[in-house]
Amino acid sequence: MRKVPLSLLLVLLALLACAAPAQALTLPNILAAPETASEDADEADSGDEDESENEDGSEECEIEDSEDVALCAEIAAEEREEEESERCVVEDATAKLAARPGSRTVELIIHYEAASPVSVAIDARLRGSRGGLHLGSEHTHFRRSGIYRDNFVLGEKQMERALGAREFVVELQAVNTPRYCRLNLEGAPRRAKRPHHAGGRGRSGGRGQTHGR
Repeated sequence: MRKVPLSLLLVLLALLACAAPAQALTLPNILAAPETASEDADEADSGDEDESENEDGSEECEIEDSEDVALCAEIAAEEREEEESERCVVEDATAKLAARPGSRTVELIIHYEAASPVSVAIDARLRGSRGGLHLGSEHTHFRRSGIYRDNFVLGEKQMERALGAREFVVELQAVNTPRYCRLNLEGAPRRAKRPHHAGGRGRSGGRGQTHGR
């Protein structure tokens, strides 16, 4: 075995002693690398969690089978319906219409429910074998719920059309709401008896009572 001179060993030991601090300084950087990697992993995980939510903060519906598809579609439809009802304001309404030949008027009654007080536009029409009849249009104010009443005064010929009408259509829409918010309230008008006087002409233009031979 070859012997190494003592002087050479001392030189090698001195070089190792000088190099040791430099190596120690590089160790923290090496150890810090895994921490940086773990932080990146945490950020990636949090990003995945954020992607599972919609922009509005609501959670997405997870679909795994056909039953989930139907359930998610039902939930989406309910959410759209709620959003539309809030925008349309008027949630529900029913209408009744009756002709009053004695006073030559047509009475309109609307029962309604609204999400909040609102101004509404109302348009009423009649349809029948004698032709259509536009009763009138009006803007009025609805509370959260209540009954709206109106009377349309008609002329003699208009009254004849009203008595022959088979259907009415009342268009109802809250002011400054989308067109799809319009409600079409339809139905059959109430039939009213025409007044007659013995031996005379009825106010509705009829020939009055007649006697057989």
